[in-house]
Amino acid sequence: MLKNELEQRIRLLQEKIEKHSMEAYIVTAEEDIWYLTGITYRPEERPFFIVVSAKGKPILVVPKLEEAHVQKGIIDCEIIAYWEYPSPPDKNWYDILNGILERFNRIGIEVNVKSDVFLNIEAKELVPAGFVAEQRQVKSPLELKMIRSSAKICDETMRTLFNSVYPGVSVIETFAISKNVQNGLIRAGNFDPITTTLLTVAWPAPLSAMPHSIPGLNDRLEQGPNLAMCYFRINGYASECERTFFLKPPSRDEQELFQHMMNARDKALSKLKAGVRAADIDAEAREYLISKGLEEKLLHRTGHGIGLGNHEQPYIAEGSQDILQENMVISIEPGIYVEGLGGFRHSDTVLITKDGYELLTGFPRNIEDVTINKSNWGSRIKGSIIRKYLKL
Repeated sequence: MLKNELEQRIRLLQEKIEKHSMEAYIVTAEEDIWYLTGITYRPEERPFFIVVSAKGKPILVVPKLEEAHVQKGIIDCEIIAYWEYPSPPDKNWYDILNGILERFNRIGIEVNVKSDVFLNIEAKELVPAGFVAEQRQVKSPLELKMIRSSAKICDETMRTLFNSVYPGVSVIETFAISKNVQNGLIRAGNFDPITTTLLTVAWPAPLSAMPHSIPGLNDRLEQGPNLAMCYFRINGYASECERTFFLKPPSRDEQELFQHMMNARDKALSKLKAGVRAADIDAEAREYLISKGLEEKLLHRTGHGIGLGNHEQPYIAEGSQDILQENMVISIEPGIYVEGLGGFRHSDTVLITKDGYELLTGFPRNIEDVTINKSNWGSRIKGSIIRKYLKL
């Protein structure tokens, strides 16, 4: 089944190459090569390339170190190895790649190519394009199955996190939950260490007002608004679930801000369906929040695409040219951030359907559901052991 899927992806790319009067196309980003070949690797400073011609077998250019590994791949392709990085003339990647490109006239290249790689490529005509990024936006049935599985584990992990926290819980205790998820995947024989990354964490208030800040491992969560995140990529496919939560009943002001966040979220969701402009979804949420006097409390767009990457096209943002299509997967996550108080943001993984949407993460989201009134004595004891072991 996977081989057929990969062959279909390459055929679709070849059709785009011909449609745009190109003879070949160069792809070099790790996720894109995985998408087209199923080959997992860590490139470090040694680049990989796949050269897809309009007709004929793809050509993989790889470091000698990876040649035997790549030969175990399941697609029919030609493999050419270069020696190392750096290498002497005629043994380095750019001399070998440029030698391959001599046979072609007009060549496309995926726009996410690194600048130092791009500057060493010589071609008669080199045209930047985004064919693979565009192709990746609409998910196949196999991809949706993988994302659904990832989203289900996200939901289950968020439930574990909510069942583990208590007033005074440390950040390291929420980080540690992802280790249990990894162990479960390994026991189930469902774990690729290269294409799996697992992050569970809770940002304590008021640090939750800075959504990309880094909390200290021994920082403690108290009343809230705290922000919990399960941010996963499991065997190649991503999902996310985020929840604002409280460890004591929220104040009236906190309840009001929470409700504004939920209203903006509901407005964005209500607009979702195939054919809608991504920028219009963002405007629906953002204009509501601005009407409530919260413009200075907004820090980011309403959402983004999810697939092989946790962040990819389409972008649910002001200025986006993306149009939603059936079987795209996105996040919806309008946020409100109040310095000195904290952040208010829920995020869900959402599938776009012909006439609407489907929530792939369904963890409870109402304020009653995210106000936690549990002692969790077992978690307290476990947390004290973790902190003692780490000397925190």
